[in-house]
Order: sequence, then C-alpha cells, then structure tokens
Amino acid sequence: MEFEYSGTVYFDVDFIFDKCCELNYIYPEDIYTVVQNYVAELEDTSYFCVEGWMIDEVVTEVKKRIDKCLGL
Repeated sequence: MEFEYSGTVYFDVDFIFDKCCELNYIYPEDIYTVVQNYVAELEDTSYFCVEGWMIDEVVTEVKKRIDKCLGL
C-alpha cells in the first residue's frame, strides 16, 4: 500500500535561535538538542511528519545565524 501525504511542518526558527542564545548553545550538537525538544512539543499531526533532513536544515540555519552574530 502506498499513502501520500501533503502538508506543511512549521519550525519557528526564530524561537529556536533565541532559545540557543539564551542557553549559550553554539555547537551543532547543542542546537540539535534544542530542535529535538522543539519537535517533541509539536502537535501529533506535525510531529509524525518530521524527517531527519528537516531537522538537519533547521540546525544548519540556526548555526548560520549564531555564527553571523558571533562574527564567525
């Protein structure tokens, strides 16, 4: 059987970035933890649609923002 799902999963990157700044998290492993916690709090309809590549994209974006703020 094949099922197709079309939907949108929204990540609040600004919230995740602010949380990382608040916790002084600048390393990808720490950012990943914040993103995982964010995903765990999503509604079931979004939670079960999150894939690993989405998390990787969010971690990369937040890391870029942190590096920019630090002047790296």
